[in-house]
Amino acid sequence: MRLLITDVTEMSTGNFCVAGWDVNQLRMVRPLPGGRNWTAALLAQYAVVPGALIEFSPTGVAHNSSYPHLTEDTQVDIMATITLNAPAANWFGQNAPPASASVAAAFYDNVMCNSIWNGRHQGAYVPIGAPIGSLGTVVLPRSNISFEEAFGKLKAVVNDGNVEYVLAVSSVVLKTAWRQGGLLAVSNALPASPFVHVRLGLARAFDQPLHKCYLMVNGIHG
Repeated sequence: MRLLITDVTEMSTGNFCVAGWDVNQLRMVRPLPGGRNWTAALLAQYAVVPGALIEFSPTGVAHNSSYPHLTEDTQVDIMATITLNAPAANWFGQNAPPASASVAAAFYDNVMCNSIWNGRHQGAYVPIGAPIGSLGTVVLPRSNISFEEAFGKLKAVVNDGNVEYVLAVSSVVLKTAWRQGGLLAVSNALPASPFVHVRLGLARAFDQPLHKCYLMVNGIHG
């Protein structure tokens, strides 16, 4: 299973999630070493960064997860992992991971929100159990994305041309830039291209009994 790494996200301190585009099966996969998330040491050992091309070996053991994450969750044998020499990642056009026309379309119109404030959708989520994937993409003008801080956390303001969303940021690249240099460093970490490939993902539900999988920005590529 050969994956173009598209998403490297920080879920909590020392706890990371990885996803990639299977270049042969043409589907998104979330490789889980031994069924678990990634550590910083494993990310470094296998040079797991967006744009890397990595060969994984599925164990064939089903992961104990629910939809929408069940769509991509795949247990892999970390000892059989091979990092390949990859050409520059193609984030647009032919052979690129596919993109949707809007945030809602990326999750088959299952996106809901907790509230709308000043025209901006807050707390966007997909209900747990929705029979869809937990990863999506939109291609947007770079100018349609900005960042702000709220309650000590980094947020992305994403305008997909239909709706403006305020979303949590889980991207390791963007969160690292923010911690090192604030909002200016986050903006400087964005690709210089006029259009960007925006990776979107759903957090696993944690707010029982509401069962919401909140929407996050997993990465921005160009």
